[in-house]
Amino acid sequence: MSLSQYLLGAAELAVIAASLGLGAYRVRALLVSGWTGAIARLAEIVLGISALIVVAELVGVFGLLEEGVLVPACVLMGLGGAWWAGGRAVDGGDEVPAPFPGWAMLAIAVGASALIVAQWAGPTQESLNTGMYYQDTTWYHMSFSGRFAQEGSVGPLHFTDPLKLAAWFYPQNSELLHAVGMVALDSDFLSPLVNLVWLALSLLAAWCIGRPYAAGAATLLGAGVVLDSDMIVSSQAGNAPNDIAGLFFLLAVIAFLVNGAAAVDARETGSGRSFSSELNAKLAGVGAGPLFMAGLAAGLGLGTKITLLAAMGALTIAIVILAGRRGWLRAAGIYIGAMVITSGFWYGRNLVEALTPFPQIEQFGPIDLPGPQQGGFYPREPHKLSEYYNDPDIWREYFFPVLHDRLGPLWPVILASVGIGLAAVIWKAQNNLIRVLAIVGVVAGFTYVFTPLTASGALGSPTGFDANLRYVSPPIILAFVLIPLIPALRRGRWPLAVAGAFGLLLLQGAITSPSWDHGHGAGSALLVAVIVGVPVAMALMYWRGTSVTAMVALPVLALIVLVAVGRPQEQDYLRDRYATALAPPLEGGFRSTADWKPLQQWGKEASGQRIGVVGRGAAFGQYVFYGDDLSNHVQYIGLERRRGTFLQIPNCVEWRRAVNQGNYGYVVTTPRIRESETKPPPENQWTAKDPASEVIVRSGPARIYKLNGPLSIAGCARLKEGKQ
Repeated sequence: MSLSQYLLGAAELAVIAASLGLGAYRVRALLVSGWTGAIARLAEIVLGISALIVVAELVGVFGLLEEGVLVPACVLMGLGGAWWAGGRAVDGGDEVPAPFPGWAMLAIAVGASALIVAQWAGPTQESLNTGMYYQDTTWYHMSFSGRFAQEGSVGPLHFTDPLKLAAWFYPQNSELLHAVGMVALDSDFLSPLVNLVWLALSLLAAWCIGRPYAAGAATLLGAGVVLDSDMIVSSQAGNAPNDIAGLFFLLAVIAFLVNGAAAVDARETGSGRSFSSELNAKLAGVGAGPLFMAGLAAGLGLGTKITLLAAMGALTIAIVILAGRRGWLRAAGIYIGAMVITSGFWYGRNLVEALTPFPQIEQFGPIDLPGPQQGGFYPREPHKLSEYYNDPDIWREYFFPVLHDRLGPLWPVILASVGIGLAAVIWKAQNNLIRVLAIVGVVAGFTYVFTPLTASGALGSPTGFDANLRYVSPPIILAFVLIPLIPALRRGRWPLAVAGAFGLLLLQGAITSPSWDHGHGAGSALLVAVIVGVPVAMALMYWRGTSVTAMVALPVLALIVLVAVGRPQEQDYLRDRYATALAPPLEGGFRSTADWKPLQQWGKEASGQRIGVVGRGAAFGQYVFYGDDLSNHVQYIGLERRRGTFLQIPNCVEWRRAVNQGNYGYVVTTPRIRESETKPPPENQWTAKDPASEVIVRSGPARIYKLNGPLSIAGCARLKEGKQ
């Protein structure tokens, strides 16, 4: 990419951000004009992200997700929103109390934030040096994003494998945001940094939850116990899995509801600094603004991560109940309506394609639900954690070591704190809102225990427990941000004690984390300075009465520095991403063998080709075949059937027919899913025994074939099916 292209892409992203930011600022001022400071900025961020998602979906439906349409559309959305909101009268709204927590607590919050960002920065820099290698990243997250950017369309399903997980039906808000960066820069250079942004926003949302109670530092550290754990860092930092985005949106929902109710409490008690312990904090008095923004955030979460369905569903029911008999219809209409805006597209698409918004759910009690035909298979046998509740050997051999590695040596304290903490919040919370939020945490926890795949693997060998442990993060993070809101823990020296306890849990996980092994001290320091230092400096400038011009100049200067520093980093990234000489060691599967490397290097260097892939390694690593310039059209070759069904091809005739229909120039074959990594796949024979195919890479059982014309369907009759 030339310097002019790089600067143009950066300018386009800046224009998008500035336009939507202006619109979000004006709309926020209309909806919650009494909100200021951190909670106001959080609201504007959620409004801006919502607008960007909606715009990208609208233009993408018509196949127009490209620079020449996306940028003007965002400008129109932003300026139109600003004009609409600016021309309407406001009543001032309810002011959210923000008592000063003390300099010591502020220092603790800043220090914890710097530590967490620094820990994430190492793996992020490593991905910027070598490429994103986490399996889910190269399997479907970035494959979806790459296809969005290539075709400019968000409507068609993108089949990535023949597995029963049906990943193509997952909601894809986060993948769509990755695609926006790709469209602007013509590369995925920003993608390793995206989850670092979600981390920073999660810390902001966690602070806002405790802000009305002078407990922002404690709630931030509580969230940090989860965000800084290797359970999250190992899969999210520098990669594209979207659990961290889901956690941000969950925290944002909680922050909006807590602050909205706190404003009502302050109004009813006649004070902005104290809260009545007798108040029941129903949502009937909460304005439409907080409910609307909470709904937007909830929809963004559901449009990002389907595993949030239980928590968000329970939260929706709770909002309806808390609104009371007279206010439930209003609350439900505002909240659910906003949810539909930011998540409805993906579930609506599922409804059109599979006749159900949730194709992964096969049954509802005794009723068989419509959806894909059941013919695929799981990469690991599906088993629930609840199946092993009375098997101490499994806990000692599998579960305890994973909990130690992912949550740190004090993992028993963390899990015990979750159970005891949620019970204490339900018992001692000062109002029904916070009490019900704790109940939502309990519901999410029980749902995790009974969720398929939480202990996946052969019966008696739940090897998938480690990879899917992150699904338990919502109930844990809910517990740790709600515990500091217990009234007794907000008096005297208790806030400092709670922050200290959370800080200890955070440190024990950080100290034992392998993420520090990546190094990259200078780059990490720069990221900490920008992500933590700039917002803190702006807050201090605001408190000292610094002019708005000077406050705005600071982040603008920081962005200019990032763009300047980013140019050589971007060049190095495009040169080194997925270079086999720099590839980190992977654990398990065909991609961890030497036989995979020639395939990866070929895919990195290919450009402007139609590539069909098949097999376990090619499925889980298919994003590398998009090439450095993201110009290769990559498609897993399978049988497409009704209602979004996608199956493994069983014979030569079907294989050659699918290859011909795909008009592929190249085909990559790797060992089949759930078969030995050394066993040649039957697709080798089905492809090689044809005069139109030519082997250009031969690596163990894997092959790359160049196709010089259509494969002969009649030629299959001469093959002995099932023989290698």
